[in-house]
Amino acid sequence: MFNFPAICIANGTAILLLSIILSSSKRPIRHGFLDEKLYFAMVILNILQCIIETVVFFMDGKMAYGFHALLIVLNVILFVNNIIFAYSWTVYADYKLFSDIERIKRIYLFVAIPAVLTIIGCLINLATPVFFVVDEFNIYQRTDLYIIPYAVTYLYLAYGVILIYSHRKKVNKYLSLPAIQFMIPIMIGSLLQFFFYGFSLVWLGVSIGMMSLFINLQNESAYVDALSGLFNRQYLNNILLLMGSKKGDTAGIPAGIMLDIDGLKSINDRFGHTIGDDAISEAGKILHTAVGDKGAVCRYGGDEFIILMHVKSQKEIMDMINNILTQAALFNKLEKKPYKINFSIGYSTYESKHESTDDFLKKIDASLYEDKKRRIREGIFPDRREYF
Repeated sequence: MFNFPAICIANGTAILLLSIILSSSKRPIRHGFLDEKLYFAMVILNILQCIIETVVFFMDGKMAYGFHALLIVLNVILFVNNIIFAYSWTVYADYKLFSDIERIKRIYLFVAIPAVLTIIGCLINLATPVFFVVDEFNIYQRTDLYIIPYAVTYLYLAYGVILIYSHRKKVNKYLSLPAIQFMIPIMIGSLLQFFFYGFSLVWLGVSIGMMSLFINLQNESAYVDALSGLFNRQYLNNILLLMGSKKGDTAGIPAGIMLDIDGLKSINDRFGHTIGDDAISEAGKILHTAVGDKGAVCRYGGDEFIILMHVKSQKEIMDMINNILTQAALFNKLEKKPYKINFSIGYSTYESKHESTDDFLKKIDASLYEDKKRRIREGIFPDRREYF
């Protein structure tokens, strides 16, 4: 037996929390990076689970035309959504760590195998009992194989946390602590529902975990530039402050790359500032993809960007610059935009024992200015003074 009013209260509370998250989104999901899209996909899956689970509990044991088939379909959807949600969490955790879509494509096709096989089992359950059965009295009952989707779901959830914990030195508390806060309410709710069927607490636990991640995302957004999607000037200042306080780092020598978009004023003049803003946004995506987890990419101001990283040799700086140029060339070739994105680039290393962070920035800026003068001299792009 189960307490239907308690189920409605638990799932209703979960839906309310998740609706607050959705309504607080500052920009359309389609404009976000992969981690944001995955996060909001998980929120929507969570809401669907709460609604469907409430309906299933209401229909369980009730005899009415079509209820038997509908109960089977809805329970299959619950099982499938469970798996998709847990798998999405692992991809979310990986992308937050490495910001590498190519890594996702390379690894997570194989990681998805248990999820795909379990989903196939769920679909077979539409025709014959695999993980559950709905008897002639329309009462849901688990089969001996019900442990499989539970195990796969928990393994994916645990894998995401283990992945984050194993790279905790890379992410510090910024992601590791929210990951733990995400899992605790899920585990408590899941175990209670696992051992005491009839109570609905698992998705309330998930929604509390999602709220914890949302708070983390909001804290993160305080340091993210809304237009480019990169870190903002405040975050840059914080990194520079940390760099200035460290007198030695085993990760390598601090280095910086400064870039600005060639001819942005021309883009604004010819196509309007909306297109100019789009160019800044696309430049942010190019840099985000090119740099990945090898450095911190910040919007310095206007059309200027800075990448801060640690290197063992100058070759690593040049490799990074070449990667950026390759990504920009790929964008210019494939994207049907009314403009092209090209960068003037300057770079330098930071000698913390002999110079301040201001000296470091001036040195990079001077290097950028030299590259820009060279490009103007060679006719690669017009002198922006022509537009005044």
